[in-house]
This record gives sequence, C-alpha cells and structure tokens, in this order.
Amino acid sequence: MTRVILLCLLAVSFICNVSSAPLSTSPNPAVTVHNALLKRAEPGTGDDDFPDTEPHPNKLDQVETAFNDAFELAAYVLNSIDDDIDIFPHYFNGGDRAGVKNVFLAIFGTTSIPENPSTGNDLLANIHVQRKDTEGQCKNGRTLAYMHDGETKKPTIVLCDNAFKKKAVTALKGADPQKDEDKKWYASCEPLTKNGHVSYLMNTLGATLLHEYLHFDGLVESVFGAPIIDQDNPKGEPIGYGPVQVYDKLSKDLAPFNADSYTYYALHNLWHVLCQKDFAAPRAGTDDADPDCGKQACSS
Repeated sequence: MTRVILLCLLAVSFICNVSSAPLSTSPNPAVTVHNALLKRAEPGTGDDDFPDTEPHPNKLDQVETAFNDAFELAAYVLNSIDDDIDIFPHYFNGGDRAGVKNVFLAIFGTTSIPENPSTGNDLLANIHVQRKDTEGQCKNGRTLAYMHDGETKKPTIVLCDNAFKKKAVTALKGADPQKDEDKKWYASCEPLTKNGHVSYLMNTLGATLLHEYLHFDGLVESVFGAPIIDQDNPKGEPIGYGPVQVYDKLSKDLAPFNADSYTYYALHNLWHVLCQKDFAAPRAGTDDADPDCGKQACSS
C-alpha cells in the first residue's frame, strides 16, 4: 500500500505502516485533523449515567474511548477520500465527494463552506450523552443509540445497553490489547479478514457515536442543505441501515442524507487500511445479521 497513514491508532495490537515518502509541507486535511485531535471538544456525560467505578474498563471508559474512535474514523476518511476510487463509489456519487468530505471535516470544525461556521469541534461539546432511555427506543432490541433534539443547539445522544456490546479500536483504560484476557474488548482484523466481506463485524461503539453526530443539524445540515437522517421508504420501512442497505443498494441521491452511508463508508475505509484487505460486498442475511441487534442490521 502506497498511502501514507498519518494517524496511528493507539491500540498497540495494530502496526502503523508509513511509507518512506516524505510528508508534504502543503496543507493536508489529515494533518489538520491530527492537530484537531489534540485540542478537540467532546460531548459531555453525566456522573449518574456513567459513574467512574471499579473495575476498569467501565462504561465511562468505553464511551471516552469511543469519542476518540469516532474522531479516528473521520480522520482516516480525510486521509484517503481525495484519491479513493475503490471504496467511495460503493456509497456515494462521485459528484458528492466534496460535500461528503465537508461532512467529515465538520466533525473537526474545518469545513470550507461559509454557511457552516468552523466550530464543529466546539459544537460537539453541546451534546450530552446518557444511558437513560427517555423515549423508550432501546426496548426494541435493535437500537444501539438515538439522538434526541438533534435540531436544537443542545441535543442528547442516548446509548442503549446494546451499544456497549460494540468494541473499541483505540486504547481502552483497564484493557491491555496485548493480553489475551483483554482482547475481548477490542475489534480486530482477524474476524474481519476471515469473513472477507463488509459486515456488521466492522461496527464499533465509536462508529455508533459518529452516526449520532451526523444527526446533529447544527453540525452538518448546511453542507448539503438538509438534515442527515435514517432513510426509509414510503411505507416507513428502513432502507438505510447496515452494510447491505448502504453498499450499492440505497439510491446514491439519498446517500448524502443517510447517516449509515457515512458510517459504513468510514468503517470500510478504516478496516481496509488497518487490515490491508480489500473487502467484498456484504451479503444479505449474513453480513447484516448482527447478533447484538436480534440478527438484523442495527439501528441508531
């Protein structure tokens, strides 16, 4: 692989391969993102929902690592999107590349369009993350998370119990990825490469948070001029959840307005880089049959 990976994951179970080519001194989105990672704002959590108790890792540890993993997903996209002719076309139209890029840049507050103020990074601090299921959406067994009041300046992300079945990618407090007994906390390449297809196995808690960030209208709505939602058909049936629905199936005209299109594009890209693997198309009934969500595609 000739692509330079500028952002190395913290989990020591992965090796960051950097080519011998010198880094350019010209502005680079990945460098901008790297700097943003150092000074970013993050959503807030409450002590009642996420007490910092022993043993570690606890749910607070999982969420704090997921904040970082969500940024990493966006960062890896920004490092590759300009030259990506292999993965991007499965999720979006080529003409939407600049807009999709701006959506990911908005996570860091560095969009290039004047309508969206360059404060996306700061806006994330307006989000409150909780476990209390205020709307009862977690009861269906399929939902990992949902956003409440996404059209307001201070939205809430509710993380359902199922969300905590999703694993970490970067370093998690109290779990050493080099120890066999702690590997259960981490997503890894072994099951992904064995499966060989884009699948729910790629999903992480960080990806769940990234999906929910995209429902925050103040953060991303101005990029394409409309909210990013979870698409459904005229009957109200979901058509934009999970790898099978968003990979070459959902209309590319709807994809810029569908959260899981961004999420699975980011996941596909991340694991392609980390595992040095070209993943085949997802298979209906197999790669969307997530046991964490009742053997169906998870919703969030």
